[in-house]
Amino acid sequence: MSALYSVVSGVSFYVPEKIVTNEDLTRVMDTTDTWIQERTGIRERRIADVNTSTSDLGTLAARKVLEKCGKTPRDLDLLVAATLSPDYYFPGIGVQMQNALGASCIPALDVRGQCSGFAWSIATADALLRTGNYRCALVVGAEIHSRVIEFSNRGRNVSVLFGDGAGAMLLERGKENEPPTSHNKVRGVIDSLMGCDGSGAEFLAVKRPGTARGFKEFISPEEAEKKAYLPYMEGQQVFRHAVTRMLEAAQTILKRNGLKAQDIDLVIPHQANIRINETVREKLELAPEKVFNTIERYGNTTAATLPIGMTEAEERGILKPGALVLTLAFGSGFTWGANLIRW
Repeated sequence: MSALYSVVSGVSFYVPEKIVTNEDLTRVMDTTDTWIQERTGIRERRIADVNTSTSDLGTLAARKVLEKCGKTPRDLDLLVAATLSPDYYFPGIGVQMQNALGASCIPALDVRGQCSGFAWSIATADALLRTGNYRCALVVGAEIHSRVIEFSNRGRNVSVLFGDGAGAMLLERGKENEPPTSHNKVRGVIDSLMGCDGSGAEFLAVKRPGTARGFKEFISPEEAEKKAYLPYMEGQQVFRHAVTRMLEAAQTILKRNGLKAQDIDLVIPHQANIRINETVREKLELAPEKVFNTIERYGNTTAATLPIGMTEAEERGILKPGALVLTLAFGSGFTWGANLIRW
């Protein structure tokens, strides 16, 4: 009997056509292209039009990966979706994408890991495939941030960071008799890690609307008038914790799989800030070419950053079959995650 594990059959992504550059932002807030690039590494980001929803972006990315892998929605028996910007407060985008794709009656669940959402979703889908109850899982990360941030001086410490986009991965049950490990050449998901420290939840959050104690309404007219739904972030706290937790996640994955950092062929980190990724890279003593970044072109697309990075690295010939890949992510919550994959 073959071992139960999952293999990445393909990845793809979709981003809106509209590009908003740093120069564009200088027309609506006090900032400069140099200031944004030096502090974040971002040059431009994509913004969805008013007739496009988060689930629409996810569906478009999903259709691309299905076509790429020669599959149809009828081949799916599981859908795992990650987002912090769903179309509705409830239900989640998973069920909406299931319906849009025509993947009738398969389970569709949402993972709220924020920027760690895609790493967590890989771990979740892989674990479910290993039960033997599923054979083909679609994992999607999709976000529309542009409607929850304010392009103004008041919102500039957050609004310069984020972009809209979606990415998708197809995971299928492996066919080899032995599961993938860090020391064999079997393709598949080798290991995953998920972590959380809820004491940092309020350092990066959208606190209203909601059902928090002390509030009689989901959101009051006064709160709506003052845009209480805008994100709040303590940047220094986020930066410090992101570096610490992403480094810890990498070291934990490496240790329990008998690896050194230099054994990894490519690290694909979450794209929150180029300085975070560079700090982690330096602490792991990795060469620059071993870490792949996309933040310059897309900004922080939260749950979509990992599949966007995987797809672009693959299309450029940087991520090749057989490569040992490490993903790293950190997000609001605080949450963090990592995946070790033989590509």
